[in-house]
Formats: sequence, C-alpha cells, structure tokens
Amino acid sequence: MVTYAEDSPPNGLSTVTAGFRLGGLLLQPRRLEDATAWIVEQALAEIACVVVTSHISHLMYAAQDAAFRDAVERSELNIADGWPLVAASRLLRPALPARVIGIDLVEAVLAAGPRLRLAILGGPPGSAEAVAERERHRHDIVAIEALPTGVWEADEELQSTFVRLAAARPNLVLVGLGVPKQELLADRLRPYVAGPVLCCGATIPVLAGAVRRAPAPVRRFGIEWAYRIGQSPVRMAPRYVRTGSWFFWTLAREMTLRLGRSRTRLPEQ
Repeated sequence: MVTYAEDSPPNGLSTVTAGFRLGGLLLQPRRLEDATAWIVEQALAEIACVVVTSHISHLMYAAQDAAFRDAVERSELNIADGWPLVAASRLLRPALPARVIGIDLVEAVLAAGPRLRLAILGGPPGSAEAVAERERHRHDIVAIEALPTGVWEADEELQSTFVRLAAARPNLVLVGLGVPKQELLADRLRPYVAGPVLCCGATIPVLAGAVRRAPAPVRRFGIEWAYRIGQSPVRMAPRYVRTGSWFFWTLAREMTLRLGRSRTRLPEQ
C-alpha cells in the first residue's frame, strides 16, 4: 500500500510531515538539512526518540520479522537512505525529495554546533573509542558500549548497559549494530536516554577510519553497493541479491495493485 500518512507527534515531538509507505516502511520526506535540524531540536529538548535510516534491507526485514516491523513503525523519524526507495516513491508517489545517507546525517548532526552528551554503541573493536576521541573536542562523551556478540543476546548483560546509559543520560546516541539488531535495540532504549537514538549501520567504523567510504562519484550515482561488493564480494554479493530481489518483488506487487485499483475504479458521475 502506498499512501500519505499524517503523524501525531508523541511526547511533545515536533511534527513530522506526511510520508510515503512501501511495504512495511513509512518514510518521511526529509532532506538532510531538515532531518539534521529535527534531530538537534529533539536532542536539545531532551526528548527520547528513534531515528531510522532505511534501505532495501529494512524493507525485507519489515516484511519477514514482525518485531522489527513494529519497532521501525514506532520510530519517530524514518528516512530513506537507499536510493531505490526514493526511486520507488517517485514512481508510485508521493515522491520523497531526496535520499539521506546515514553517515552524512550523523556527520551533519555532530557538526551542527550544540555540545551534546554523546553515547556510542556498537561497531568493530576499537571503533567506538576512536570516534569518541575524534568528537571529544565538540561533545561530551558520556558512554561507550561496544556491545560485542554475546552482550546483545544476553538480556542480563543488556540490562547492565541500560543502567549505565540511564545514569549517563545521553541526549544523542549512535547505534551501529547493523540491521535488524540496531533498530530492535534502539526501540528499547527510549526509557534510558534523553534524546534521539540514531541507527547508523556502518557509520561508526567509517568515522573511526577502520572502513573506507565509497568515493564521492560512486555515492553521487548511488552505486555504493557495487563498491561494497568489490570490497567484500563473498559477504556482500549474496546480501544484495537477496535484498534487491525482495525490493523488486515488492515494487512489482505495488504497481500491480495500483493498476488493479485504477481498472476497477468506477467512472465519475
């Protein structure tokens, strides 16, 4: 189903405008500047909320995992990171204005000016610490949690993390565990934080310098996927085949449904 949807902002959140729905994702029409300003506003107001940067993996997980779909549906801001989602919106309408790349969003928020209480969760060993060192001159680093394998799966260990975060009261949290873990965790973090929780995928190792980002021309043409496959073909190629197939199947289904509705629509009197 493809619709406009009006949000009713919870807990004093500023209004998020109408959005584009594809499958289990409701995506808000935000540009980078708008999303940055919104996140900083919630951070300064100390309003706990979740920000998701969706790509086609999110579309697949939302269809296959009810817990993930519900967590993403509860997010206060969900924007299109992947260009196929933006292309689908322009085909099916209403069109999203632009893609918002997750790492660009994180960098813009960190560089926005206000000094925030920053928590960094996830990333490969040493990455969160490296990002913390990079940001200490402009933000207060109040928590660093690597969340290695075993911590996420063990609820007792995770509860200890929640206690530490509640004491630190970050008003900006970066969570880089990958889809779907980061969205499921972010959804549980609201009671323990005092600001936005930004699901940021591989942003933490990229900011730490542990992973090279695709060159600017590659990003401009939206073919980061080819660059990532070139870096790690055995791991990434099957993932893109699986998620890409799901995207095209979902798009074809939506187009078929729209065509069917247009054919059965009664003529105006």
